[in-house]
Amino acid sequence: MKKIIFSLICFLPLLAFSQEKSKIIGETTVRRVSVGVELYQDFWMNWPKGMNVRAINQGGGGFVMYNIPFGDSPVSFAIGAGLGFHNLYSNTTIENIKADTISFTVIPDSISYKKSKLGLTYLDIPLELRLVTKSKFRVSVGVKLGYLLDAKTKYKGDDLAGIASGQIIQKNKKVDNVDKFRFGPTIRIGYNWFQVVGYFSVTKIFDKGLGPDLYPISVGITFMPF
Repeated sequence: MKKIIFSLICFLPLLAFSQEKSKIIGETTVRRVSVGVELYQDFWMNWPKGMNVRAINQGGGGFVMYNIPFGDSPVSFAIGAGLGFHNLYSNTTIENIKADTISFTVIPDSISYKKSKLGLTYLDIPLELRLVTKSKFRVSVGVKLGYLLDAKTKYKGDDLAGIASGQIIQKNKKVDNVDKFRFGPTIRIGYNWFQVVGYFSVTKIFDKGLGPDLYPISVGITFMPF
């Protein structure tokens, strides 16, 4: 969640700058540059046996895109770069993040815990075809290509090994066998600066045969200055 908030803070100055610049230069700038932030919910598919996924799995990110209009047409092509953060909260942990095959172990009922999650961070390249009407109704369809920047786990609760007393916080970075690349279609529908966004991950989180066939479907909102 801290990374999501940090991303929003980083992109907010770009939003303000884009709006101010558009006032000075005019509509051309508005059509050429888009800066946005996203908040979404991840619906995780293909859970392994025994895993129970939390109802709320918040994610987020931000992007900067360059729009290439097709003449005077309301349709344009956009390409850019951004960051995406995804979280999987469940009743399981990854005992060995460096194992040949990644597996999730169910936390025993006798263990008291507050949080157990897998967190993923991607550098994304979004590509979109956009339709913007005169009334500022917007529809965008495209794809998102991503490269994995970070894969880590975080656990907060009783020591699973039974050694330490009280609540502990355990973090593990660089989970092995996570697919370095991701790909999937996206869609945005909205009015003016507010849009609803959807993303379907065609690729699985883990390399084939080296982990469960987990993948997210993300649904949320996008805030854009134009």
